[in-house]
Amino acid sequence: MADRLELTEFGPRDAATVKALVAAGDYTALPPGAPSQPSEVDAWLADGVHRHRREGGGVHLMMAERSSGELVGAISLFKTDWEAHSSEVGYGVRADRRGRGYASEAVVALARWALDEGGMQRIQLCAIIENQPSLRVAEKAGFQREGTLRRAQPEDDGLHDLAVFSLLNDDPR
Repeated sequence: MADRLELTEFGPRDAATVKALVAAGDYTALPPGAPSQPSEVDAWLADGVHRHRREGGGVHLMMAERSSGELVGAISLFKTDWEAHSSEVGYGVRADRRGRGYASEAVVALARWALDEGGMQRIQLCAIIENQPSLRVAEKAGFQREGTLRRAQPEDDGLHDLAVFSLLNDDPR
């Protein structure tokens, strides 16, 4: 799927890495719903992280470097609508791995899999308009900008506008 990355489901083998991230309070490389305490990680890896897939809402995957097996970040499909055959992609990359093109590579791989094999016809990506790196990820991954959702994303410092991008199954590659 990706050249430098392997996208796999989180599992018990990832417990030490996930516990270290949780203990450090570094959630940027973990999917939404990650536990807030290291003592909760084992149960989350055994069940919680997979609940989204089992319920048909999407999937949370780990981005790991092929060469080292090291966790780079997380990528997810969510807000899956099986009637419309659409889903949204979201991702997070560890701070020490940013700027290397990992997010774009993972987004292309997961979106193309979802569109080619996963039954989707549309993958959406939203990014806070002040987040230039995320805007570049969407553009590098071949997503088309559709518009702006004004004051749509609550953050600690207030509401932010979101740029909306999409990739369709019949878009040129």
